[in-house]
Amino acid sequence: MEKLVRKNIESLVAYKVDAPQYDIVVNANESPFDFPMQLKRKFCDDICNTDLNRYPEACFPELLAELTGYTGVPQEGIICGSGSDELIAMINQAFVDPGDVVVSHTPSFAMYDIWATISNAKHIMVDDLPGHIPDVDGLIAAACDTQAKILYICNPNNPTGYIFDQDDIIKMLDAVPSLVVLDEAYIEFFGESNVDLLAKYPRLLILRTLSKAFGLAGIRCGYALGNKDVIDILYKVKGPYNLNVLTQKLAVIALKNRTEILRNLEILKAERLKAIAVLEALPGITVFPSGSNFIYFETTKAEAIFEALLKKNILIKRFAESQSNPGSIRFSMGKPQENQKILEIIKEVVYNEA
Repeated sequence: MEKLVRKNIESLVAYKVDAPQYDIVVNANESPFDFPMQLKRKFCDDICNTDLNRYPEACFPELLAELTGYTGVPQEGIICGSGSDELIAMINQAFVDPGDVVVSHTPSFAMYDIWATISNAKHIMVDDLPGHIPDVDGLIAAACDTQAKILYICNPNNPTGYIFDQDDIIKMLDAVPSLVVLDEAYIEFFGESNVDLLAKYPRLLILRTLSKAFGLAGIRCGYALGNKDVIDILYKVKGPYNLNVLTQKLAVIALKNRTEILRNLEILKAERLKAIAVLEALPGITVFPSGSNFIYFETTKAEAIFEALLKKNILIKRFAESQSNPGSIRFSMGKPQENQKILEIIKEVVYNEA
């Protein structure tokens, strides 16, 4: 079997995710608020009146209409996929040949690297400057020096939560020869999208999702916004029925009722501010600014915090120590009582081990 596998896949570690069986799960940046029950009932009624023996709409016209209403981007400038993951795969399939260069900043979303590896591309990851400040000039140099096909910008960034100034995004767009993929998976938590740049920059592609702010991680619905020429190219590699009818219908319901659903954003933003204030007061913890629904902090006690939370049946995200990182934690905002419990455990660990 080894002789049949592509050489660039042999060393790739499979991205497997175990089902989290914990009382509190704050490791995946999901919303803690489930989809409203009255809208679930509406969804059930819609499904009962849907012929499931037929293939779904291949180009999701009703969903595109709602996304246009939400984003202001015309339907010809939108394509949908099974989460951002599929869209990143489509970008690589459409634009990246073996040996091409892909550039991103690091630390950032793991799927940029995974799909570059699958595409047999060279992935240059530009380290943040001290204090987790993105190295904009370093990204420009890397993309220009290598004539990179793709430049990924995660904004707000996962896992650090930092925000790129729009001036810096424009600076990169003006300088690099690449397709610039601006990943706005968490943009609703920050509130200021860069969709307005699409009209001026035909090589800009923006990734969005319903998984985070809309609380619909379970239905896997992502979408990309861009110039018609770029979107048309992505349609060439899109599977004919890549978004099932259940996902399409629930996504439409969510977008039609977005005002109600997105009210939870204010709760999560307030919880983020409260949690940052608590963590900043603790010794030995360095907290970084976040424009998202999660907090990222560095501490030599990261492993101890992670283990203490596990003992209480709470799952958080821990990043291993490295030469440039003493160890770090990212946790997404849960419900207020969940956050309070997590912070109390973190305080116990910090003071007991001081």
